[in-house]
Amino acid sequence: MRDTITVNGREIGPSTDLDVLLRRQLKWGTALGQLPDEGSKTAIYALFKAATDTSIEPRLVEAVTAMLTDPDLEVRTGAVDIVQQFPAMFDPVRLVEILDAHQAMFQPDAPTNARKPDLASGLLRAAAARPTSNRRVIDRLREAAVDRAIGGWVLAGVTSNDTDWVIEHAPEVVQDDPARARIVLSRLTDPALRERLVRGIPRESPQLRGLMSSAVAEEIKDPAERDRLAKLLN
Repeated sequence: MRDTITVNGREIGPSTDLDVLLRRQLKWGTALGQLPDEGSKTAIYALFKAATDTSIEPRLVEAVTAMLTDPDLEVRTGAVDIVQQFPAMFDPVRLVEILDAHQAMFQPDAPTNARKPDLASGLLRAAAARPTSNRRVIDRLREAAVDRAIGGWVLAGVTSNDTDWVIEHAPEVVQDDPARARIVLSRLTDPALRERLVRGIPRESPQLRGLMSSAVAEEIKDPAERDRLAKLLN
């Protein structure tokens, strides 16, 4: 396993203070000798990709995990962004534990951008991206998935990793949101699962059946499957 990597001409190894490096990069974008057209995040992403499967990776993970509760909002926000970009590196149990123990640190100070998750949703989104058998995490993500405000941010991961539950709770998960219907359908990669989802949509829920019909028309590329699912929804 390698213990030294090079990012944008800078050598990073056992003696590198990764906490200082990440903090400087997040705050000022100057630590990684980035190219003129690269931003702070781009250089950090390059660092994490280069560190994958090296002895530097776990050190980076620990540094970023510690920054999730940093008093500096800019550093904290940057740490959440990293976790979302590389969720496979981070333990979903730890993410949920940190979120629950420090809830005030992840609440937005101002109305959030609907196109970008707030910090709490960002952590949950990262936690949802990895399979887990931890009951606490599963329950937390299921709660988030049916939340009207933040469910869309976690739904892709929850559908992939908690498939049976999503299929069985389609009305609560999809609600009246066409985007959610598309997310669920697109994340079910097995045609048998998609058919099971469609067959489970209650007849007494015409609005939901209509949303799913539209999702089928947009997401299903195979004509035969698309026609079959559409007939089941009619």
